[in-house]
Amino acid sequence: EGLSFHVGSQCTNFDNYIQALQISANIIREVEDRTGRKIRILDIGGGFPVKYHPGIRSIRTLAKKLNTEIKRLFPKDMQILAEPGRFLVANTCTLVAKVVGKAVRDGKPCYYINDGVYHTYSGQVFDHVNYPVLPFKEGETQISAVFGPTCDAFDTITLSAELPDLDIGDLVYSENIGAYSHASSTYFNGFPPAKVVHINK
Repeated sequence: EGLSFHVGSQCTNFDNYIQALQISANIIREVEDRTGRKIRILDIGGGFPVKYHPGIRSIRTLAKKLNTEIKRLFPKDMQILAEPGRFLVANTCTLVAKVVGKAVRDGKPCYYINDGVYHTYSGQVFDHVNYPVLPFKEGETQISAVFGPTCDAFDTITLSAELPDLDIGDLVYSENIGAYSHASSTYFNGFPPAKVVHINK
């Protein structure tokens, strides 16, 4: 018998983990007091956060906090399970997309690429993860908007990418996009999911 909690994938507020551990410890004690049954398995749910941006604290910081609280709150024979899925697979993929359209709207450069929130960028919708859109092309940058290929205004990837002047056919990329991305892609508006290319180093 065990107990599990899930604070949400890409949870960057480490206090949520601490609070969940404290609540779990209280539940485990209450179960034992009321029934005499000992719970000795605890599942720490939620994909551990990935450093998509510099402001996100490291996994080492989270691990230190978790280990401190686990030692304080639970007996030594408690089995701890973790679900670090996002942390394990996010950096396995880099998305490369092509500029398929461009415009200037209210003085802001707008680029349309052949991937979007109905495809590999779906993590922006489901997990509220903002993947930086980066250029291969060099040059002076300006704040630009990037949209997906569909006819839906919801297919907005970012309104604040720092990009140089791009041409149709230029490539952009987003790193650390291996978690909850390709797996949740659709064929919305008839656009197929991105092709996966395996590179072994």
